[in-house]
Amino acid sequence: MSNLTVGAPDLASAALTRLVGVLCEDAIFALSTGGGDVAESLEGLGKRRVDAYNAVLQGMAVPRMGDAWDTWIVQMTRAMAPVAPPVWMPMMDVVREKVTLEIGARGLRSLFSSKPSDKDVQRVKKIGTLAVRLIRAVLAADGVVDPEEAMTVNAIIGAFGLPDADARPLYAEAPLTAEMIEVPADIEPTIARALVRGAWLGAAADALDPREEHVVRVVAQRLGVPAEEVEEARAQAQVRIEARRVAGLAVIDAVRYVLSDRAPGIGVTLAAMAGTLSVPRRYREEAHAQIGHGSPVTLGKRYATMPLEDKTSVLGIAWAAALFGARWERLAHDIGEDGERGRAIVDGWVTESLTVVARTFQ
Repeated sequence: MSNLTVGAPDLASAALTRLVGVLCEDAIFALSTGGGDVAESLEGLGKRRVDAYNAVLQGMAVPRMGDAWDTWIVQMTRAMAPVAPPVWMPMMDVVREKVTLEIGARGLRSLFSSKPSDKDVQRVKKIGTLAVRLIRAVLAADGVVDPEEAMTVNAIIGAFGLPDADARPLYAEAPLTAEMIEVPADIEPTIARALVRGAWLGAAADALDPREEHVVRVVAQRLGVPAEEVEEARAQAQVRIEARRVAGLAVIDAVRYVLSDRAPGIGVTLAAMAGTLSVPRRYREEAHAQIGHGSPVTLGKRYATMPLEDKTSVLGIAWAAALFGARWERLAHDIGEDGERGRAIVDGWVTESLTVVARTFQ
């Protein structure tokens, strides 16, 4: 039984209030990942984050979006790795090929143990090491790896779920040139293509540089990826970036709108954090300028043509940010979706999570 027992309603209320904040931040991250069923993503994330939620209930500090951004991003990326790897994080296409130990044991072995086999560990170590070296080489090609890029690399390492002894050297390793990167001869073609897509996505995040392109093409050639597929992956990365720009700007406007009565304050800070999470780096200055100017959000059907999946995510993020905000219905109408799905997904997940933990107090 929790130390928050019946007879201490104030303590229980405070604990649940803290948990709601953590759940809403987690929902914002999960809804930003894209590329999957958001309800399933939230459900999977909730199971993976149960230890963090229990810690919150006990009054223990956990990394939060607002006070430990880099650590929070790394932890959330790792938690989402076997559920719905974020489409905006480089090398997550590699993770989708089951290159992560966060999945645990597979096949018959899973009936007897959750521990991955030595074969699985060695596979993830081999491919994960190559992925980390490739993305770090790309990010370093146009200059020194900056703090945000370093955080990205750390999140990628975490998503592979390697044992500490294998992960530790990767965190500390210096960038290599394309020519210095060792490419194993037995990389599967699907993995090779995923590596190239991840490298292009990392390069395109802040604008493609010829030095970054050189790294991608040199390693792609050594991986045996045909030139036409390399160029197709380059184009796809650009499409992903542009799609995220529109959805990201919609997220910022949505959060600012539903929290307009709390600006300055959380209406500004949460919009900025949601924007950093949702908007590609090359468009971040443009997006954050809107927040800095503090001008009112004007609804004008600007995002009505977004894909349904993006509308659901944007409205879900807005609902998580506001959590029963009074102006949300008008926003949903303007975007062009009744909002019921996005709201129901977040409401259902938060309510279910709180119901489960509330039993602790009984």
